[in-house]
Amino acid sequence: MNGQDVVVYENEMKNYEMMLTEFYDVNSSNAVKLCMQEEFDKFGERDKCWVQCCYNLENSKNQYLLMFSLNIMEMIINKKWEKMTFKSQETLREAIFNHIVMKHNEYPKYMISKMIKLLVDIARNDWPLRYPNFIDHIAQLLVNPDQVLLGLSFLLLSSEEFISPKEDLLGKRKHELKVNFLKHIPKLFEILSDILKNAHKTSNSDEIYEAVTKVFSDMFTWLPFEKHLTPDLLHVLMPLGKKENATSINILTIFNEVLSKSYTQTEDRYFILSELCLYTFRLVENIISVPEISFVSEAYMIIVIEILSVVIRKYWNYLDNHFNNGEFLELLLQFTFRQDVLECYYQCLDIWSSIFEALSDRPECIEKYRRLFLDLVERVTQKINTFGSINDETVDDDGQTECQIFLNKNIEIISNVAHLYPVIAVPVVDNWKVYINDYITILNSPMLLENFKDSKCMFLVPSTRTLTSLSGYYEDSMKIAITKMLNDIAIQGVATTPLYQLPVPQSTTKTLIQIQSEILTALSRWMHLLNNNKQFCMEQNREKLFSVLVTSLQDTSQPTQIHDACGVLLPTVTEPMLVHISEYTSLLEQLLSPFLDGSITLNHLNKKTRLSVRVTSLKFLLTCPSQEEEIKVLVLMNYLKSLAPSGLNDLKMLTDVLVSSGPYKMSTRRIIYRAVEPCLVEAVTHLKNFMVSESSLNAQIEKSERVMTFLSEMYELLHDTMSPQFVQILMQTFVDLDMIWSASTSLTIKMLEVLSLIVKHSSKSNKEFTSVAIKLALEKLIPLVASNCYPPTVSALYNLLYCVLMFKWRYFFPASPSLSVLHPNNDNNIDNSEQFTTILEVIGYSFMINDISIFSQNLKAIEELHMQWNLYAKEYFKHYFLSKYMTVLLNVMVNKSHTILSDEISMAIYNMASVDFDYFFSKFLPEYLKQTDNIRNDQRQFLRQKRMQPVKELPTFMVNLAQLTNDIRCSKQI
Repeated sequence: MNGQDVVVYENEMKNYEMMLTEFYDVNSSNAVKLCMQEEFDKFGERDKCWVQCCYNLENSKNQYLLMFSLNIMEMIINKKWEKMTFKSQETLREAIFNHIVMKHNEYPKYMISKMIKLLVDIARNDWPLRYPNFIDHIAQLLVNPDQVLLGLSFLLLSSEEFISPKEDLLGKRKHELKVNFLKHIPKLFEILSDILKNAHKTSNSDEIYEAVTKVFSDMFTWLPFEKHLTPDLLHVLMPLGKKENATSINILTIFNEVLSKSYTQTEDRYFILSELCLYTFRLVENIISVPEISFVSEAYMIIVIEILSVVIRKYWNYLDNHFNNGEFLELLLQFTFRQDVLECYYQCLDIWSSIFEALSDRPECIEKYRRLFLDLVERVTQKINTFGSINDETVDDDGQTECQIFLNKNIEIISNVAHLYPVIAVPVVDNWKVYINDYITILNSPMLLENFKDSKCMFLVPSTRTLTSLSGYYEDSMKIAITKMLNDIAIQGVATTPLYQLPVPQSTTKTLIQIQSEILTALSRWMHLLNNNKQFCMEQNREKLFSVLVTSLQDTSQPTQIHDACGVLLPTVTEPMLVHISEYTSLLEQLLSPFLDGSITLNHLNKKTRLSVRVTSLKFLLTCPSQEEEIKVLVLMNYLKSLAPSGLNDLKMLTDVLVSSGPYKMSTRRIIYRAVEPCLVEAVTHLKNFMVSESSLNAQIEKSERVMTFLSEMYELLHDTMSPQFVQILMQTFVDLDMIWSASTSLTIKMLEVLSLIVKHSSKSNKEFTSVAIKLALEKLIPLVASNCYPPTVSALYNLLYCVLMFKWRYFFPASPSLSVLHPNNDNNIDNSEQFTTILEVIGYSFMINDISIFSQNLKAIEELHMQWNLYAKEYFKHYFLSKYMTVLLNVMVNKSHTILSDEISMAIYNMASVDFDYFFSKFLPEYLKQTDNIRNDQRQFLRQKRMQPVKELPTFMVNLAQLTNDIRCSKQI
C-alpha cells in the first residue's frame, strides 16, 4: 500500500467515522439516517471494500466504525466469498487473524468473538483445502500463555459450528468437516491437557480452567469416548470437579455424558467407568461431610444428582459387587435427607423410585437391602411430618399446591417400599390410630385445644394420606374398621360446632381445617367398602353422613377447603341412596330441595364443588319416583333455567351438569330433551339473529361460540330424542350463516363438529340431512380450503367428509336386496357420483400438502373406509382414483415429506395394490416410473428388473417398496 493509497483510506475512514457518529446520534433525524443508510449500502457493494474495512480495523478506535467494518466483512464472507480471488481471500483471512492476535486486549470482547466467528465461518467452507493453516492458527494461540483464551474460544466455536452446523451446509460437507476435525483431536487434546496441568502457574487460572473444561464439555457430546477419554486425561479432570464453581460444573457435565452413553467396554473403558462411579460417591461424601450444605449452589447439586442417578441406574451390578454392605445406598440415604431445596430432594426420591423399579425382579437384593429400605421409610415419614411449613395455597397449572406435591412424592416412596415389604403397612395403621385417637380426644374435649401443639394431631394429614395409599395391603375387616372410624369422625367433625370455628390461633385453625378436610377426602376413597355393609346401613350412618355433608355445603360460614372435601365425598355417599331411592326419597327431597328450587345459590362454592352438588341434585330429580313425567319435565325445566341465570350467556354450567350426570336411559333422555328444548330453540334463534344483528360483531361472535358449544354438546347427548323438525331447522340455520365463515374460525369449527355429529347419528330415513351437509361442505367450505384461507378449519372439514362417507355410505352405494345376499361386496352401483368424486378429490389433495396432521388424519380415514366398506375394491374408485392415490402416496415416500408415517403409507399402498396385484405390478408401477422426471432410461430399466417383482406377502412388499422409493430418490439426485 503506497503513500497515496494510505491518504485515500485515511480520509475514507475519517469520513465514515463522522457519518456513523452522526447516524447513531439521538438528535439525528430519520431523513438524515435514511440518506446515510443508502451510503452505507453502496459502500458494501463496492469492489474490494474489505480492504478499507481492514484499514479501519487497524487504525480506527471508533467502535461504530469497527462494528460496521466487521458487519461488511460478514456480509462478504457469507454472500460474496466465492467471487473473490484466492489471493484476496487469503489476505482477508490473515488480516482478521492478525487483528485478533495484535488487538485482542484493545477491542471489546464481543468484537473479538465476532472476528473469531468470521474465521470459523470461512473454515466451515474452505478448511482444509483453501484454508490449510486454520488448525495451526488455533494451536498457535493455545500454546501462547497470553493468547490461550483466544485459542480456546476458537476451538469451542469450531466444535459447535463443525459438528452441529446450520442447515445451509450439505450433508457431504458436514461429514468431511467432522472427519477432518477428528484427525486433529489427539494433538489438540494433548495441548489442552498441558494447559490444565500448568494453569495453576498463571494469574488467571480460574478463567483458563473454566474455558478449557467448557471446550471438553462441548466436545464430549459428540466425540467417541473410547478413543479420546484416556485414564491420564481423566486424572487431570477429576480434581477440578470437587470445588464448586463453573469449572466443576463443566467437569461433571463431561462425566455425566460419559456415564450416560452406551458403548462396548474395553479394559480402559471399564477402568474409567469404575473410577467415575467411585468418584461420584466421593463427591457425595464430600457434600454430606460438611455440617451445612448451603454453601453448595443449586446448579452444582443438580448435576451431582444427575450423575448419581445415572450411576445407580446403569451400574447397579458394579456397585452391588463393590460395596458389599450397600454403603452406596447408605450414602444416598444420607444425601437425600440433606437436601434443603425441594426440587433436589424430589430428584433424589426419583432415584429411589428407579431403584425399586429395577429391583422388582431381584429378590436377593430386596432381602439384602431390607434394613436400608425400612430406614428410608422411617426418614420419609419424618420428612412428611414437616409438610406444615410448605405452601398449601398457591395452585400450579395442574391444580396442585406445593404441599400436595410434597405429600404425594413422599407417599409414593412409602408405597414403593410397601410393594416390596407389605409388612410396613401395619405400623402405618398403628401410627395413624395414635394420631386419630388424639384428634378424637380433642373433638370430645375442645378445651384441650390449648395444648394442641403438643398433640400428635399435627401428623394426621400425611398419616391419613399414607394410610389411604396403602389400602390394598390391608385385610377387609381392617379396611371396614378404618372406614367406619373415618365416617364417625367425619360426622362429628362438622356436625356440631367444628373445632376450626372455635377461637384459637390462626395456625391452629389452618391445621384443624386441613385435618378435617383430609378425613372427608380419605373417606371418599374408602366409602365403597361400606356401601354393601348391612350393619352400617342399619345404623343409618349413611343418612347421618349425607345430612352432615349437605348441611355443611349449605353453610356459607364453612371454609372453602371443607366445602371442597364435602363436594368430593357427596357423590360416593349419594350413589347407593339413588340406587335404593324408595328408601331415601323423603330425606333426599328434604335436603336437596334448597339446591333444586334455587333458594341456595351455591355462589359460595367453587366451580368444581358447585358442579358436584348440582350433579347430585339433578340425579335425584331424574331418579325420583314420586313425580309424574309431566311434572318432572316442568321441575327439570325450572332447575335447568336456574343453572343458566343469564340465559345464553351462562350455558357452561348447564351443559357441564347434564353431561356429568349421565349416562342416561332412553326414557330419561326424552325427559331431559323436553326440558332443555326451550333453551335449544332460543340458541338457534340467536344464531338466526346473528345474521341480521347490527351490534358489535365481536360480542356477537363470542356469544355465538358459547351457543354453538352448547348445541354441539346437547346434540351429542340427546340426538336420538331430538325431533327431525328441530334438526332440520338447525341445519338450515347453518346453511344460511354465510358470514360465519369469514367472521370466526372457532365458530366455523364448532359448526362443522355439530354437522359431523348430525351426519353420524341421523337415521337412514333422513337423507336430506346428509344432502344438506354435503352441499354445505362442497359449495361453501371446500373453496375456502382450496384457497387456504382458513387452515384451522381444515381438520374439522375433513372430519365432516369422513363422517359423510363412513356413516352415510348408502347415500352413495345403495344396497341392492337381490345382490347383497349373493354378492355382499359387489355393491358398485353409485348414486350422487359427482359429490362422491369431489369428496375423494379433496381428500386426495390433502396428501399433496405439507401439513402432516391433516395427512395422517385422512390417511387413517381412507384406511378405515376401506376396512368398513371395501373402498379400494369399488369399481368406481378403481377406475377414477386408485392410480391417482397410489401415485400421490408413492411421491410422498420418494420425497420423504412425511417420513414418520412411512409404515402407515406403505400399508395403505399395499391395501390399494392388493385389490389387483397384477395391475399394480404390470401396469401401474411401469407407468409411474415412466412419468417420473430426472431418471435416465437405464435407471428405469434397472428399477423395473430389480424392484418390481410381483410380491403379495405384506412384509416383503413393504421392504421392496421402501427400497424402490429409496432407489428412485437416489437416481433423481444423481
